[in-house]
Amino acid sequence: MHNQAFSVSLCRRKTSLLMAAFLGIFVCGSAGAQKPLAVGDYPNRPIRFVIGFPSGGVSDTIARVISEKLGQELGGRVLVDSRPGAGGVLAMGIVANAAPDGYTWYLGQPVLSISKLFKNKPSYDPLQALAPMTLLGTGPTAMVAHPSLPVRSVKELIEFVKKQKDPMHYGSSGAGSTNHFAGALLAVTANIPLIHVPYKGAAANTLAVMQGEIPLAFQPLAAAMPHLQSGRLKGIAVTGIKRSRAVPGLPTIAETLPGYRVEAWYGIVVPSQTPTAIIEHVSKVTNGVLVDPEISSTLLKRGLEVETSTPAEFGALIQEDALRWEKLVKQAGIQFD
Repeated sequence: MHNQAFSVSLCRRKTSLLMAAFLGIFVCGSAGAQKPLAVGDYPNRPIRFVIGFPSGGVSDTIARVISEKLGQELGGRVLVDSRPGAGGVLAMGIVANAAPDGYTWYLGQPVLSISKLFKNKPSYDPLQALAPMTLLGTGPTAMVAHPSLPVRSVKELIEFVKKQKDPMHYGSSGAGSTNHFAGALLAVTANIPLIHVPYKGAAANTLAVMQGEIPLAFQPLAAAMPHLQSGRLKGIAVTGIKRSRAVPGLPTIAETLPGYRVEAWYGIVVPSQTPTAIIEHVSKVTNGVLVDPEISSTLLKRGLEVETSTPAEFGALIQEDALRWEKLVKQAGIQFD
């Protein structure tokens, strides 16, 4: 297997996003079907911001960090609604079936791109049922271990696992999550036996590895950072294509396994056919909120590197992400239950 197949350069991604924006391509949701409606008095009632993971987790934290400021700037209230289940698919379905009036948002992340690869995939196509509003940022997954695991690097981990009689178990925040994929990709790339143990959210996954229930876990960097700083977890590496500004001392897996790359993105998506004027208005307001030094600093401390975008640029990212996941899953022979 050629590891280079697992890499899409950041420069190439940025170029493709800019090209999509230049051409006016709206690659997620149905642009032609969107209603040209003036913003008017929007919002005139609370906005429901649906997240697919438990309260207190990474998704919940990101949503709450921006929701109050967004509400202030929009002139209304943004209420975070946690609807965990099926790795985010349950919440995604709630929003996909909501009225396309701009009052129901979903905190989109790679499950939107990956879910069509699940054995029990949604009955609808998320890329058609949901429309991109704005990107919030990106962040790598962290590979962490219980302090007692006698490894300090990716190389040592690979050597250790290969010497063991039985496969090593690793935890994630749910089947089909970015964390799940990160472990599965490591297994096939490094040719080591790993068994996936899904948990209900990042908090449960974190607790399991800290208590020694599992020796290894992949989890959003935001969830891992406090425990890395306290020493209750041992950081091995991050899964992004480059080191994270939040923890620059933690190497990437790609430094040992060239081409390895798993990154999570977070953004706001809405039901397709949501009025274009509302999508563009919220996108511009959100971009202004994200560049607020206090907001961007708070998100960075939680492992999220802020990135602003237009709806078209965000849509191009989602489409590229979906194609990349599909290619990698087929090449690696990974199966999602």
